[in-house]
Amino acid sequence: MDIGVINHSFSIQLPSLQLVVDSTSLGEFKTCPRKYYYRMIEGWVPKSTSVHLTFGILLHQGRETYEHAKASGLNHEDSLRAAVRASLASTWDKETGRPWWSNNPDKNRYTLIRTLVHYLDTFGRDDRLQTVILSNGKPAIELSFKFVPVDLNSGEEFKSVTGEQIYFSGHLDRIVSLEENQYISDVKTTSSALNSYYFSRYSPDNQFSMYTLAGMAAFQTQISGIICDAIKVKAEFNKFERQLIPRTPDQIHEWLGDTKYYLSLMGRMAEAGRWPQNDKACHFYGGCPYRPVCSRTPGARQTWLEADYTKSIWDPSIARGEENG
Repeated sequence: MDIGVINHSFSIQLPSLQLVVDSTSLGEFKTCPRKYYYRMIEGWVPKSTSVHLTFGILLHQGRETYEHAKASGLNHEDSLRAAVRASLASTWDKETGRPWWSNNPDKNRYTLIRTLVHYLDTFGRDDRLQTVILSNGKPAIELSFKFVPVDLNSGEEFKSVTGEQIYFSGHLDRIVSLEENQYISDVKTTSSALNSYYFSRYSPDNQFSMYTLAGMAAFQTQISGIICDAIKVKAEFNKFERQLIPRTPDQIHEWLGDTKYYLSLMGRMAEAGRWPQNDKACHFYGGCPYRPVCSRTPGARQTWLEADYTKSIWDPSIARGEENG
């Protein structure tokens, strides 16, 4: 692994072994070890940035601004104005003197601002969800977490094949209370119909299970699951739907046990230096971004990577807001 920057989430003893694991890196490994190798270990990413990823990040940032404004005592309208101002600023390219440009008719600067306003007017004005106030007096908004997972059967901390400590890390949008229960609040955007089939994809789901565990382990809060605000984004309209995605203690116990197995498998692959393809996953999510590489003969793949991809480090050990620190 050589991308010019030290990735502190990996072992010094065995450089291809990840020790600080988030839901994204774990999900990539579960989907396909070769995909995980290219993205997380080697750091290869397509040269063109996904508009879906950019749109989602910008929407989350706008919502974060709104929630912080409300937590400071501002009313809905003033909090909404603050969110819109922040989103307009974050979508303005100072170098070119132009706004963020997208050739996607559904996801662009206009639909971003419209979606943010409609979403906050729908769920923000009289939201039944109340942001939890942490023991330090701060609102539970955009929380970075890092903790040591523990085997619930033996009580032993997770360790790697090298004997080094394993950590789970990531970011939670918000911890909320509803009728004396606590949940993780998360927002998803999609072009799919917001029906029972759409929400069924989150049970089971790697990210939501880790988030539920994180809320309990890192913030000492009894979490009953995820409240998912799903937003259908189209050029002409938005549609919103809120659903509870529950997690029982037994489900979290099962997920944690399965994850321990996947981490041990990750360790064995790192020791062997072999990351096999899962060729049944090549078509997932509209097609794996590394399919053009894997479709080539092995001897030609490095040339294709260097021509069509660039390097970008993914380091889950860095808390949000510390990326440039």
